[in-house]
Amino acid sequence: MMFCHHCGMATRRRSFQGSSISSADPSAVWWAWTSPSEWPGGVIQKASIDGEFVVGANITAKAKGGPTTTHTVTSVDPPRGWVGVSKFPGVTMTYEHEIEVVDGGTKLTERAVMSGPLAGVAALLIGKSLAKGFNDSTARIAEVAEAGPKAG
Repeated sequence: MMFCHHCGMATRRRSFQGSSISSADPSAVWWAWTSPSEWPGGVIQKASIDGEFVVGANITAKAKGGPTTTHTVTSVDPPRGWVGVSKFPGVTMTYEHEIEVVDGGTKLTERAVMSGPLAGVAALLIGKSLAKGFNDSTARIAEVAEAGPKAG
């Protein structure tokens, strides 16, 4: 595969991200982002986890217009973030979830890093929609964090 060095296509981007700002504090954002049962709403149609939010847990989620995906939690660093990994034929998707304090609240960033022999193709096919999806999903998590845990 040839790339044009003059038009900026020389580098293949395999990392896509989106962010939102929440007025909630980092602990509320951490709660929201580690409570998949709270995610549905907005762009997120369904989400669940197969137990406690710990390394090795499996999260299944579906966003509007996308497939149902399952990713395994590989790293948990409260309240700064967590990482999950999904494997597909030829592509491994590493999803990074970052929480940072910024002026005006807490910034949520969701990033997908693609690796494997088909990562370049996957990036071309779904990269733009991933970035938009992450803007939408982080906005949803921000909203959940601002609402806080439901009394129950």
